[in-house]
Amino acid sequence: MKDDKSLIARLNMSDKASFEVLYDKYVGMVYGFINSVLKNETLAEDLTQWCFMQLWEHRQTISAERNLPAWLYVTARNAAYKEMRRQLAAARCIDSFPNGSDVNGFEEAVGCDAQVIMQEMNKVIDTLPESRRRIFIMKTVEGKSIAQIAEEMNISPKTVETQIYRAKSTLKEYVSKLLYLAIILTFQL
Repeated sequence: MKDDKSLIARLNMSDKASFEVLYDKYVGMVYGFINSVLKNETLAEDLTQWCFMQLWEHRQTISAERNLPAWLYVTARNAAYKEMRRQLAAARCIDSFPNGSDVNGFEEAVGCDAQVIMQEMNKVIDTLPESRRRIFIMKTVEGKSIAQIAEEMNISPKTVETQIYRAKSTLKEYVSKLLYLAIILTFQL
C-alpha cells in the first residue's frame, strides 16, 4: 500500500511508467472479478481495459491516500453490473417483441424507442434462414401457437420450439451488441 501511494502521486502528474506498474499490479484482480461476475472472457477483457482507462482519465483526482484496489474494485463492479443490466435489457427486448402491432406494450417493456429497436430487429430477422424466419414471424407477428405452426408447416412442435429459440438467441446477441455499443458511446461522452 505504501508503494501505491508513491505510484499514485506520480500518476497524479501523468507519469505513464507509474500507470504501467499499477496496471500490471492490478489488472489480474480487475479481470478476475469481472470475469467471475459475467462469465465471459471477451467482455471481461473489454471492461478491464475500460476500468484502467477510467484510472488514467481520473489520474489527477485520485488521492495518494486513497485505497486504489478498492477504487478499482468499485469501478469494475459498476462496469460489470452495468453490463449485466444491458444484457437483461437485451433479453427483455427480445422477449417483449410485439405480436402484430402491439408497439406500445413493447415500448413500455423495453423502456426506449420501440421503432428504432424494431427496425434493427427486423433487419436481423430478415437475415435468418428462411424456415426459421417464417416460424419466428408466425409466432411473434401473427401470434400463432406452436401447435398451429407445426401443423401448418408439417413439422414437429419440438422443431418449432427449437427454431424459435435459435431465432431469439440470434436476436438477443445482436441487440446485446447494440446496447453494448450504446454503453460504450455513453462512456465516451
